[in-house]
Amino acid sequence: MTGGMHTSSVPVDKAFLRDANEQLQDKDVISILEWAKDAFGGDRISMTTAFGYSGLVLLHHVLSLMPDIQIYFIDTGFHFKETLGFCERITKEWDLNLKVLHPEITMGELVDKLGPQPYEENPELCCHYCKVEPLLKILNNHLVWLSGIRRDQSRTRAEIEIIELDGRGKIKLSPLAFWTQKKTWQYIREHDLLYHPLHDKGYLSIGCEPCTIPVEKGGDERDGRWPFMQKMECGIHLY
Repeated sequence: MTGGMHTSSVPVDKAFLRDANEQLQDKDVISILEWAKDAFGGDRISMTTAFGYSGLVLLHHVLSLMPDIQIYFIDTGFHFKETLGFCERITKEWDLNLKVLHPEITMGELVDKLGPQPYEENPELCCHYCKVEPLLKILNNHLVWLSGIRRDQSRTRAEIEIIELDGRGKIKLSPLAFWTQKKTWQYIREHDLLYHPLHDKGYLSIGCEPCTIPVEKGGDERDGRWPFMQKMECGIHLY
């Protein structure tokens, strides 16, 4: 694809994705974002984040090119108080154009449907009601969805591409796909970025409080998510 060609005239099909990933695989994050802005239009790109360290690194890059980009945070009702506090702090200090999404289902309705501890009794449906449904309501408002996920985070993410159509057919751009945990933290330190305080307590990947524990040294990044269940993803990211 050449510069200036937008998806209104170029179909995002397998050939497009193959050529784009070949073109972008050795590019830095800013070059990938510039390509996307040129290809799709900056006003058609949005980003979701739960303010983990990988998302913050991506967000730091994004804001240099698209300072008014729409950012979404899904408040499930089960977040750590540290997550909510950090969300408020980073939104103010970085002047984010942030929209907080909430589940339509009330906590009472969730308990009635799934039981007093819905995250244990039916974690898949709990995630669906509290995380996936809020996401689905905004996905069609934008053409491209930016994500901070990386290949080295888990086996379920080991083959992601920089640009792909996800399981819902949405264009998802993951500029950090080939970054490592080490490189991501190096960037945070080099740029003296704020980061979620629970990372210093061994939480490598931070989700809802009842479903997240610290990870032992040397463990995979997402080992602390749903640690007592055969579950690796909440359903936001489909592969």
